Amino acid sequence: MTFAPQTRTRAVSRLGAAAGCVLLGASPTNQGLRLRVLQGQDRGHEGGIRGGFVILDVGDNRHSQALEALLGRPTDTLEVLGVIRERSPGCVSVVNANILAPEEG
Repeated sequence: MTFAPQTRTRAVSRLGAAAGCVLLGASPTNQGLRLRVLQGQDRGHEGGIRGGFVILDVGDNRHSQALEALLGRPTDTLEVLGVIRERSPGCVSVVNANILAPEEG
């Protein structure tokens, strides 16, 4: 599956996101991922989501199985990265603001 350029223009790094907002995976590495941020996210920040969040759905991607352990409970970027790197040491985080987009509606 290819992701349209429009998805990248909707990235949290470009738009920001309010606390309580649901974010969706916008790349093949985090396809189907849904999470609710507990802290607002500022525009212009492309790194890991700041503050805590709850993973609502791990999606269908190469890291889904690893993320199952974090489903439905508060977590943060460092914990997600740790879980992912246990299986894939060179991978970047699936919860970076430049590859997540606010859910519409």
